[in-house]
Order: sequence, then C-alpha cells, then structure tokens
Amino acid sequence: MIERLTSDDLINLYVETPSAPVRIGAVAILEAGDFGLAHVRAAIDTRLHRVPRLRQIIHRAGPLGGRPVWVDDPGFRVDRHVHEVALPAGTDLTDLAMRLVTRPFDHRHPLWHIWFVTGLPGGRVALVLGMHHVMADGATTVRLIGALMDPADGIEGARRVWTARRPPSWGALVLNNLRGKVSGVRRPKRGPALRRMLAVARDAPHTSLNHPVGAHRRLAALTLDLAEVKEAAHRHQGKVNDVVLALAAGGIRDLLAARSEPVDGVRPHASVAVSLRGSDVSLRGSDVSLLDNSVGDVGNRTGAIAVGLPLDADPHRRLRRIARESAEAKAHQPVTASNALLVWLARLGLLRWFSRRQHMINIVESNLAGPRETMHLLGAPVTGIVPIGTLAGNISLGFLALSYAGRLTIAVQADADRYPDLPLLLAAMRRDAGVILDGLSSAVQSGPGSAAGGAG
Repeated sequence: MIERLTSDDLINLYVETPSAPVRIGAVAILEAGDFGLAHVRAAIDTRLHRVPRLRQIIHRAGPLGGRPVWVDDPGFRVDRHVHEVALPAGTDLTDLAMRLVTRPFDHRHPLWHIWFVTGLPGGRVALVLGMHHVMADGATTVRLIGALMDPADGIEGARRVWTARRPPSWGALVLNNLRGKVSGVRRPKRGPALRRMLAVARDAPHTSLNHPVGAHRRLAALTLDLAEVKEAAHRHQGKVNDVVLALAAGGIRDLLAARSEPVDGVRPHASVAVSLRGSDVSLRGSDVSLLDNSVGDVGNRTGAIAVGLPLDADPHRRLRRIARESAEAKAHQPVTASNALLVWLARLGLLRWFSRRQHMINIVESNLAGPRETMHLLGAPVTGIVPIGTLAGNISLGFLALSYAGRLTIAVQADADRYPDLPLLLAAMRRDAGVILDGLSSAVQSGPGSAAGGAG
C-alpha cells in the first residue's frame, strides 16, 4: 500500500525553518520505579507494532511520482530513538525538554525521539517525547503516548519480529499519482470557503505577539481540576476550551499592558484547532485497532477556526463573550479553509515567506482530550503530562490544553527570546482561574513539570 504525506502533513514540513523546527510532544512525569535505559528501550520496542509510523521515514517520489510517501526505515534501531539524560542541577525540566525536542533530527531515520530523564526530586523520572509535526497532530500524539504505556489488562506480549518492507518502485508511484490526479478532478472547489475564512481572519491587531519565531523555546504550565473547569464553563454557557481561551486572553491583557501596548478594544485573533477525526480517538494503550497505519488514523487531520478574544478586565464577562464568539465561529466558519490557504501557498513556494509576515492570526490554541484514568509505564504511574505544541512563522505564543486523569493542564509555549515576561502572563492566568472557579473547591496548581524543576 502506498501511503503519501497528506497536504496537511506537507504544511508542517514546508513551514519549518532551520531556526524554527516544527515539533510536538509531551513531558510525562512518573513516580519512582524500577527503571533503566535498557529496560525502557525494551518496553518501547515491544510496543512499536501498535504505531508502525514510528518505524517509517519520508521517501521522495521522484519526477512525476507525486507527493512524498511513507516507507519503512531498513536500518531502524530503537537505541537511535530512546536515550537517557540526567537533569542538570539547577535546570528546569521544561527548559531541558524544549532544548531536547528542538534539536536537529536526522531525516534518514524516523523523526521522533524519547529521552528518559533521571535526577528528578523524590526519585521520580520523566519521559520527554519529541517528534516532527509532519508525523502526527495533537490527537494522534495523545494516542501514541497511550500506545507506549503499559497495556490496560496488564498483559504484555513478546516482541514481534519486524521486517522492513521495500519502498514502492518509481513506476508504481507514477501510476498511483496519476490515479490520484484523476480522482482529484471531482473534488469540490474550496474558493468560497476560503474567502469566508479570510473575511473573518483579516486585519488582526498589530501587537508584539507577532514576530518571526526564533530558535529558543520556553514552556510553562498550570493545572486545574477538570470537573471544576467543566462546571465553570457550564455556568458561563460555554465549553472547557472557552475557559482555556478566556484564561489565555487574561494573560495576554496583562502582558500587553505591561509592555505599554493598548488593550481596550483590542481583540487578538486565536487560531483554534479543530480535530477532523470525529469522536474515534481511543485513549487506552491496549486499543490497537485505532493505532494501525491506515490512512486517516495517523498523520495530520486538523482544521482551525479563528476566534477573536476580547480582553475584558472582568474574567466572567470575558468568558461569556468568548463562549459566544466560539459558538458563532463553529457555526459559520469552514474548519478546513485555513488548510486550503496554506496548501496553496506551499505549492507556490510562498508558505515560509507568508507565515513569517502574516497579520491574520496572533496566537494558536488547541485542546486535547487525554486518558480519563492514570496510565503506567513499567508499573510506575504517570502522575502528570505537559503537552508540547509547535510555533511557526511569526506566531510566537501558543496555548495547548490537555486533560488527563481528572486534571486539565494548560501549557504555554513561547519564543524564549521574545517572552522574558512569560511569568507575568502565567500569573495572570492563575489569578483569573481563581476568579472563574470561585466557589469551587480546588486551588490553582502549577503544572506537573514545575514540581520537578519549574514548568511555570
């Protein structure tokens, strides 16, 4: 079977620059257990059959061969991808994670790595997952993490023998490409949807939020009780993601005000990710059926809507307004229109140029549904997960929320050189969370990584 990179995959491949790698991943904190590099490698190696994409590389199809295809890496070895590193004294875990994830990847081998981090307080360890965004979107990354964890039934099988398949011939790729061109003639035109999207997203405010992304990243997080966030969202006629956007807007308000930039009447534009996978995402590591290598189950299947974020000083009023804005955007905006624009620019060779100069979007935001129950690796419980999103072009600030085991972690990623004042934004988010969750029981906590070295 010939599996080509989708148009959405290619967006993440072509928008990348040497100084701004397009990566996603996560930092998982585990309780102390019987760990060792060889033990971790063996455990992951026995589970790679659940996600065959982890053994694949990008193969250029050649003249007339069409888009690149995924093929098996004949030289795959798990030791190339699973490493051990000690947390240096005085170093934040999330700072180390961002340095690891943004390292150059060898495109001759699968574009992912896991680092087994030792030296955390209390004998705990961390697993840092980093992969190129061309391999997966956020929903797929959540499923991938689940696939690498202990089986839900506690029964682990033996390592499956794997043999790399030979890549398709050039002739087969050309024939497959021609067939695809013929079927593509019948696809509906996207012009009207694209024009509607441009009408909504044009003329985003010019602020210091937009600047070409540099090489250094900063990651911080805060964690809330998921049930309380749901209750607060319901009281304000909104969804969990509206709470995330409202907290992000409050942080942006304080950040811009501290930078002596206007906030009254300013409405930053957020690109809010929308999964195109429906409700088929399984979150149990033992559910292999949704982790096969068939088209649509891996890779990128995400659209987006543009939501204007009012920067009201009152968090309650802000949340109610954002809930209305989000509902309106979901009802009337085509979620795939932005992808169509980016694909068109990529084909013209203008995607990188445009993404570093655009004035349609100020920030990116996404919300992922993670496992409802605690996962384990080698018998040790995963006590917290901080998701890692991507920054590209001139969007130098992003928010990524992940629910896991009854908690909601909101990770904030920023260009480290442009956001030395990121703690100010996090402090405002914590303050507003306390106001929005007023009357509910839990206190706002820092993200799970901070207990191990400062995630915010």
